[in-house]
Amino acid sequence: MKITQLEYFIEVVNCNSFTKAANALHISQPSLTATIKKMENDLGYLLLKRTTKDISITEKGIQFYNHAVEIVQQYHQTLEKMYDLKLSQTPKIKMAILESTAHWVSLLIRQHNQQNPEQHYQILEILDPHQLAQKLIAFDIHIGLSNDVIKHEDIVSIPLYKDDYVLLTPNDMYQNQKTISIKHLPLIVPNQQYQVRKHIDDYFTHLNMRANIVMEVERFEAAANFVRQGMGYAVIPRAYYQSFNTNSL
Repeated sequence: MKITQLEYFIEVVNCNSFTKAANALHISQPSLTATIKKMENDLGYLLLKRTTKDISITEKGIQFYNHAVEIVQQYHQTLEKMYDLKLSQTPKIKMAILESTAHWVSLLIRQHNQQNPEQHYQILEILDPHQLAQKLIAFDIHIGLSNDVIKHEDIVSIPLYKDDYVLLTPNDMYQNQKTISIKHLPLIVPNQQYQVRKHIDDYFTHLNMRANIVMEVERFEAAANFVRQGMGYAVIPRAYYQSFNTNSL
């Protein structure tokens, strides 16, 4: 079975349509249908149930799909690594960063690149610490930055620095106040899997109070934009506040 066949099947499942998948793959629908049927004949069981209106994946098809996705990803990752070796004698450095670290990381990489002009880099932004750990274990990245503690026997974690949090407000608010309380403020916070959110939740648990959360977001940039619109207030790392376009807040 060829990688192309697996990619065709994955696209059909993702699109839930032979027509849409054929258009995305730039092949004819009869050719795509014939490919899937041949795969089913070779395997000896159905991958998809077809009706006049739609298609659905079988139980065995689900298992096959999961394995197919993994195989295709590994195939393309292997090709990329081999291409990197061909392109340069120096392997590409792959690094995962946080939104709040992008500024100082860019300065660090610039300095490193000046000393190593032939070095290539690939920078990813991974916010979920569990996904970060998986990428490290699979050698998809070489270095990962996280504001969460990652404990795994195959990963070495080194604390780099401590960062304070600041409250993001419109710049015309609380100008004459030295201190304010966030106990009852409408808060825009990260999603629950992120360490900043855990710290906020722990703070309110310590106060035996429930935070007034009005919105959950994926990125600090989104939180800052909603604060500008007067939707609420955001708790963000000081490093992000000092590095990005937050001068109006």
